[in-house]
Amino acid sequence: MFRNFNINKFNKKWAGKELFFCEKLYTDILFWPFSIHTCCHCTKVPYSPPLIFLLMIKKFSFSEYLKNIDRLMESNQSNFAPCKGCRFFKRQTVPLFPKQGNIKFLTINHFTKCNSNCIYCGIGRKTEDIKYKLLPIIKQINKNKMINPSCLINWGGGEPVICSEFEDIADFFHKNNIRQAINSSGIQFSQTILNGLKDGSMSIQISPDSGCEETYFKIKRQNNFNKVWENIKRYAQYPDMLFVKYIFFSMNANEKEIRLFMQKCIESGVKNIVIDCESNSANNPRSIFGNITDEIVQLAVLMKKLAIENNLNYQISYQWREEHRKIIENS
Repeated sequence: MFRNFNINKFNKKWAGKELFFCEKLYTDILFWPFSIHTCCHCTKVPYSPPLIFLLMIKKFSFSEYLKNIDRLMESNQSNFAPCKGCRFFKRQTVPLFPKQGNIKFLTINHFTKCNSNCIYCGIGRKTEDIKYKLLPIIKQINKNKMINPSCLINWGGGEPVICSEFEDIADFFHKNNIRQAINSSGIQFSQTILNGLKDGSMSIQISPDSGCEETYFKIKRQNNFNKVWENIKRYAQYPDMLFVKYIFFSMNANEKEIRLFMQKCIESGVKNIVIDCESNSANNPRSIFGNITDEIVQLAVLMKKLAIENNLNYQISYQWREEHRKIIENS
């Protein structure tokens, strides 16, 4: 009853008004090692999704959660709006905050341990496991009826397969019929993921970003190129749930590399590719890798055309600037 009272009070303040808003403030939640944020889709530089909790992650409280969303809503109407600069943040009519099932996208990033060392990755220390137990918080969120039946659990990291909570959390969501998307380096094979691909409860995305060992080593800074493609082939037993991604930027933007990558996909039984770009190169004029040029956009167009020619499905990532995305879509 008190929960509904708080939601009614919140909606009376905000719902139906035309304000600067992003739906992800209501629908998304992101767990970092030391804090909880609303989303992982921020496109502003230097990429700081609005904060919900800082060092308040041992016990999750719905009333505190809603209070912090209210604080963010107020801040977003000021000159110091935390979401200002993100292209998803626009003036629009604010919807009702739902009585239950508001979370539609939950990102797990509370660990940094990884078996790769991608050159574009912003995580400094890749040797540390979890900073806190996330499963009890997830159970509390579920008890509060915040998780929508259509919610997608997005595993980031770090490398999910080597996270000490992966098996327990994955099992919890599987038992509750909640979909999971795993972003993996592909270096370590997981039977749990293969089982999830088989019954359709999981998908996996692997980003080799290359078609040859030399480029792979330059970008990933480890030499597991062949092992990754072997594991991609194993996961491709259930190809509908496997996505292989190519993150375009200056280090891999050439036609030879793209054709080699597409050939590896075909040989491995891949059906779905993701045409992505390095986020700093797309959104930060001072990126150390340079920017996404017209030439790189045309190489993405080539990858799309090769996918169509070879009966592969393709997705175009939200990371591309809008004008570049339209070129790729319409070419």
